[in-house]
Amino acid sequence: MTAVQRVLLPDTNQSPVHVIKGIQVANDLCRELGIADVIFLIPTKDSLTSGPLHNALGADLHNSLEKGKPVKLPCGARMRCEAVTTLKWLSSPSVVIAVFAGQNMMDKIDSLQNLAAVVAVPWTPDAIEGWVKTWSPKVLGELTKPGKPAKAKPKLIADPVVEQAMKSLTTVANRANNTMHPADEDYAKRIFRILRAHNHGEPAENIKLWAISNGWLPKTAARLEVLAEKAFGLSTKPKLDNPEQAAQLYKRWSDATMS
Repeated sequence: MTAVQRVLLPDTNQSPVHVIKGIQVANDLCRELGIADVIFLIPTKDSLTSGPLHNALGADLHNSLEKGKPVKLPCGARMRCEAVTTLKWLSSPSVVIAVFAGQNMMDKIDSLQNLAAVVAVPWTPDAIEGWVKTWSPKVLGELTKPGKPAKAKPKLIADPVVEQAMKSLTTVANRANNTMHPADEDYAKRIFRILRAHNHGEPAENIKLWAISNGWLPKTAARLEVLAEKAFGLSTKPKLDNPEQAAQLYKRWSDATMS
């Protein structure tokens, strides 16, 4: 499957008008990608009835979504409404519209298989800063300016040796589950202790964001954040088991930064 397309509608100021724009963007993505299914994802079931969406969507569209009936978009794709708690999986390639999104909603979306594209309409402009930093999504309003060079994706891990260590962990870890395998967790702990022993460190949040952007599920990436914070926060250098092997690992990561 091709790379997931990600679009951000910025500066919403909680305006429901942007939700309609999000649907239009999703419609265009479905036409472009040949996608037939759209998920209108809301924080809770009450979001349709207790918020401003009724007026923004119009009576017909709102009533259909509230009753669980799919709605046909102009491109022919069918859109249905789901709440974060009710959406378990995507049975086919789909575009997800993240309505009034927060970071928890975006973490849920990042864990889904069959995600073709996501259109994020955040609850407030800074509500999904972690997701934006992780993925550097296309920003609506910057999509149709020909000749404008694309912004370079920022590096999530500044220290190249730490990044190489994370790459080595990623190549061997089982990233398919929401719970980290004990052997993978032990290896992660060892990696972070080796790095700390050589005076390397990195904000633990950056470890999490990097991991998500490199195929880790959000829950296991969050566990990596905890392990990194503990190791990098040690006041003294840790003693290492099997120091010869640790030295070989560290040399491998260091050498990789030179290639």
